[in-house]
Amino acid sequence: MRHRVAFIDVGKEEVRVEEIEKEDIVGPIDWGLYCHLELYKSYQYPPYDEHNVLCFGMGKLAGGVIPGTHRLIGVFRSPLWGGIYFSTVGGAAYPLRYVGFEFGVVEGRAKEPTIVILKGLKDKGLEYRFEHIGMNELMKVYREYKGWEGVFALYRYLLDKYRDVYKKNSGFMNFRMLVVGPAAVNTNMGGIFSATIRNGEIDVGSEGWMARGGGGSVLFRAHGVVAIIYGGDNDWRKFEKADLRSPDVVNDLFKKFLGVPMGQAAFKATEKYRFSPSVGTGGTFGVNYATLKEKSIMFNWKSVFLTKEERKELYDKLIKGHYLKQFNDEIIANKSFKTCGEPCPGVCKKVWEKYKKDYEVYTAAGTICGIFDQRAAERAVHAIDSMGFDAIEFGTLAGWILECLEKGLLKPEEVGARERPRLNPKEFKIEDSFINAEIVEILAKKVAFAEGDVPRILGEGMRRAARKLDEMFSERVKNLGISFRDLAVYVPLGNEGSIAPCQYWDPAFLVPLPMQGTFFTKYHAPFMEPEDFAKACYDRFLSEMMMSENMGICRFHRGWAEKVVEKILNAAYGTNINLKEHGKEVFKKVIEYDAKAGAVPVFWEGRRVLDIFWTFVKEEAAAGNERAKEWLERFKEDAEKAGKEYWERFLKALEEIAQVEWKR
Repeated sequence: MRHRVAFIDVGKEEVRVEEIEKEDIVGPIDWGLYCHLELYKSYQYPPYDEHNVLCFGMGKLAGGVIPGTHRLIGVFRSPLWGGIYFSTVGGAAYPLRYVGFEFGVVEGRAKEPTIVILKGLKDKGLEYRFEHIGMNELMKVYREYKGWEGVFALYRYLLDKYRDVYKKNSGFMNFRMLVVGPAAVNTNMGGIFSATIRNGEIDVGSEGWMARGGGGSVLFRAHGVVAIIYGGDNDWRKFEKADLRSPDVVNDLFKKFLGVPMGQAAFKATEKYRFSPSVGTGGTFGVNYATLKEKSIMFNWKSVFLTKEERKELYDKLIKGHYLKQFNDEIIANKSFKTCGEPCPGVCKKVWEKYKKDYEVYTAAGTICGIFDQRAAERAVHAIDSMGFDAIEFGTLAGWILECLEKGLLKPEEVGARERPRLNPKEFKIEDSFINAEIVEILAKKVAFAEGDVPRILGEGMRRAARKLDEMFSERVKNLGISFRDLAVYVPLGNEGSIAPCQYWDPAFLVPLPMQGTFFTKYHAPFMEPEDFAKACYDRFLSEMMMSENMGICRFHRGWAEKVVEKILNAAYGTNINLKEHGKEVFKKVIEYDAKAGAVPVFWEGRRVLDIFWTFVKEEAAAGNERAKEWLERFKEDAEKAGKEYWERFLKALEEIAQVEWKR
């Protein structure tokens, strides 16, 4: 297939657009892997070397009228995980369709903090410029601009300064920005923030993040870029066979392949994210909490040690009776819904005033941190978001630190807190949420601005920080008989890499896959033998990676996309691509990259992670799962030995199924 690519060299301050044609490149994931494996060989360099290019792009269906097809995909070597990583932000490819290219790569290193400005014009092509902001001025903006902090402040500062670049007649072209916060400057956990801009103003609540894996840290620390502003009026994308810009053509394709028109298919597939009548709520926050019930995660995962009855009591009192009730009363009842920036029936953004509510973030920086009140959670999440963190990563880290404070491994003054948190589930009161939220807020700002010895260490991520803190406070560890590492919840990779798992009590997010912290796995499945589970996770990995990431399609649309996206792709371009078979080769390339980078699987390090696995098995056994009952007997004999056997058999089976060798 033929692709239009922009090479953005921030060192030389030039942009060149090229057309490339390679059969094995179908989407932005392929493009990113090609760059990292062949063009730049980033596996040979540290994560913050300029060879660790930030690749981004949109899928081949973008530019048409199909909803959910304008997801912006990023590919980079993660400074946290250590291996190659994919991260996405919904709707952000909608303005990219007007710039004049589909894939981009940020290369080189700027001498000072740089803003890249890209404008596509239908009569002139691509115009670009590079602007600069001094570090002192940048930090001043991060501290405060028009009453906002961090990424929210920088977004407004840049909009005030550059919105007229995209002015057209009495209005504005379609444009958007990608920006980083102080977390990208000082930590490995920096995300990339982006919000929809309508008529030159920010549509608050429609924002999104390309956050997982620390891509914002790569953008700033490897390339010196604080923002990319892009947009225009050059609607250049052409579909060679079936014109996906035509509603009639698209409806005919949907009817042919699915038996229903596009709108009906998209509306049905996105019901959960809009409103689900069966559970009386909507969005990831509402539906997940309403269905997870007593399996909801609380108090740095300590809830997994409680009985089912104890967890149900906590759920009924703290979540259903308050946290979820507030959400339903304030958002669902008022239908305060928005999209990510592209026309879509999903309206998945659930918004209260200036706060967007998602399950993952409001769990990581909510219930995991012992926060069960929306006002308190807003305080914690807003602080984390303002600083530009990957909120799932930082929220999980914060929950860990709160328990370290509770147990006495850390003192409040060492992280800037005034008091110890409240994390005892048997004594917890709703009001305690505000005490914990204040600590999380303080911690976020201290870590983002690298203020203090412990916050600076925490900026490296949980695994590296746990090692250093165990050494730094070895006497406390010895006296208390518990280590920092044993309380931390992360999936390790290689010698130093790690990432926080998704916020579900499920081994699918702990097993050795080439990418964790994502939904590239078979979650919500019954307990299986490791070989069967490896096959299920591998198949799901391929579907998520190909149908969502490589096609640039929002996974909230997977209900229709996984059935017909391959057929629509081939109809639009006259190709004969088998996405699953293509995905198998892509999977091998991911493993190849990680092996070359030394990012190979290692067994779980902390006791808490092992406990999460075994309590899940115990829960499954209690529900009558015979396989779980058998493994539970092994657990009783030697928990770590049995856990390692399961882990190693899973990895061996995965390598055999995928026909790769990863662990060396």
